[in-house]
Amino acid sequence: MLESGHADPSINNWDCSLADMEDLASVLIGPGVRLFPIYLIATVVIAFAVYLAAKPNKSFLTWLLPREVWSHASTLLDIKLFALGRVLTFLGLFNQIAVTNAVSVSMLGVMGGASGSGESANPILVGLSILLVNDFCVYWVHRLHHESSCLWPFHAVHHSAEVMTPITTYRKHPVYDLISSLVRGAFYGILQGGLLALFFGPVSITTVIGINLFYFLFNLLGSNLRHSHIWLSYGWIMEHVLISPAQHQIHHSRAPAHHNKNYGEVLAIWDWMFGTLFVPRKAEALEFGLSDAEGRPLPQPHGSLKDALIQPLTLFSSPGRILHLSTRRR
Repeated sequence: MLESGHADPSINNWDCSLADMEDLASVLIGPGVRLFPIYLIATVVIAFAVYLAAKPNKSFLTWLLPREVWSHASTLLDIKLFALGRVLTFLGLFNQIAVTNAVSVSMLGVMGGASGSGESANPILVGLSILLVNDFCVYWVHRLHHESSCLWPFHAVHHSAEVMTPITTYRKHPVYDLISSLVRGAFYGILQGGLLALFFGPVSITTVIGINLFYFLFNLLGSNLRHSHIWLSYGWIMEHVLISPAQHQIHHSRAPAHHNKNYGEVLAIWDWMFGTLFVPRKAEALEFGLSDAEGRPLPQPHGSLKDALIQPLTLFSSPGRILHLSTRRR
């Protein structure tokens, strides 16, 4: 029996274990992950609507989960890279949110906009402003990874997917994730903090680190179809404003007409503004994977997890060999 005033260490250990399990669950299927159950349910509902409109001569389940996609070696590598990335994220290696929040809060403090209490700025206006700033950064970080011969080998791991599923979102080299999280996190923080301080006056810390409603809606309304075989277009007008799943699939296409197009994540306005927008007139038959400038498929350089991790590092250390993968992107 414990003496009065002494805590049972087993209780503290149990609390720590529960906290670790909650953190792990958040990293695997939390609302910041595309595989969040609510997003997946919404994806199935949207896919079913597309299925009813398309009227394919097969069952919904066969159409939604074709064996040739889920049994493909490319999908197996997606799963392995997803697992590795989640472990590294759980260990705190890619903590972009922490970088963004730290820099943003520092900016707010320096510029006199941080406030721990009192009336906050309109969260909808704040969320929309953050979306614009973040999406602009996403566009340029993504584009630079395509156009830089040093960065492309790491991003090529993602583009070497020959079939796509929602898990393909996480088919990324750890170096790509690390660079992206640090650069984007710092850049977001500077712009985000400065924007909030200049245009919104006092902003509470909870507003800065809260869930962004717009990204929640983005994930809820079909983002998982971006990496899939299911064609979902928003139409000619809306695809000048928002990047549809079909437009992102075109970004992965081997066809020369699709190379270096549709870098945006949520908004199409940046691609439209900087001349990289491709709006399809109709559904197109697409082939995914790496190709040369003429659209000829390149040999799969990432046949295993080891290849996916080591091969980009090898190319990075031998710049002359990078053209093997970067020809179609530059």
